[in-house]
Amino acid sequence: MNSLDELAKEYDRLCQRVKPSEFPYTFLTERQDVGSPHVELTDGEYHYIVTERGLDLERKSTSDIREMLYWMLYDLTFWMGVRFEFKNRIEGPDCRRVIFAHQLELMKRADAAMAERLELHIAKTLAANPFNDRY
Repeated sequence: MNSLDELAKEYDRLCQRVKPSEFPYTFLTERQDVGSPHVELTDGEYHYIVTERGLDLERKSTSDIREMLYWMLYDLTFWMGVRFEFKNRIEGPDCRRVIFAHQLELMKRADAAMAERLELHIAKTLAANPFNDRY
């Protein structure tokens, strides 16, 4: 049976593999309206919702706990990648080179199958929007 407790435990387990010590992770079940995601569970279906100032910025639903975990870890590792790139900025190369590489490294720590899925996502993103290096 799906439960928020089960999801929270598995999310915490995966986050411990990523070790986001400088980047706090949370498991929210109520809207904060500050641009942070929260999870709701209704009738066996998880809802991943990002709200800000009373507006739904993003809303995705699934009954698959692995899908929900991927969405949650994708966001966590992406923002960790952004923070890493900002702290280690190199002028010239497209900043996404560092962000995506770091995000993928973190996702590999968490889960190999999720990392493979992320690699495909990054490849699709870059096929549509190639790196734009400025040397």
